[in-house]
Amino acid sequence: MQEGFRCALLEQIIPNVKQLIEKFNGKIIFSCFENQKRSMFETSLKWKSFQSKKEKLLLDEFKKYGFPLYWHNSYTVLNKELLDYINENKFSNIYLSGIYTDVCIVNTAMDGFDSSLKMKVVADCCTSLHSEKHYEMAMDSIRHIIGKNNVKLHF
Repeated sequence: MQEGFRCALLEQIIPNVKQLIEKFNGKIIFSCFENQKRSMFETSLKWKSFQSKKEKLLLDEFKKYGFPLYWHNSYTVLNKELLDYINENKFSNIYLSGIYTDVCIVNTAMDGFDSSLKMKVVADCCTSLHSEKHYEMAMDSIRHIIGKNNVKLHF
């Protein structure tokens, strides 16, 4: 949910994410991506986005909530800092929403599953900036990877 990802597909899920925030009875954090200099994104993919401050900013629509931000620089958001936070708080379920369902959400769901975390994906709070087809294929994969009962259309 960062300014560098802003596009029509992202804007379509913003109302759903806001509604999820209002209904959710638990801790909420935002995970933000940062593309570091000489990262694999830059050296292998020749992708230099998300190195500027403007691209990395949380969407204005979500700044008012003041939720903690956790930064990641890989496809998964489950870095050591976030895993420590999850373990310290003994969360029983982790709900995922966001963009690039076919990349970050799939990867994070798999990493969480492999770390014995109960992962849930809120489908109407996800999208893929690659295409609707990529989103649908990713959601289908997630249902197989972590179990169809762990994918919720709405929260």
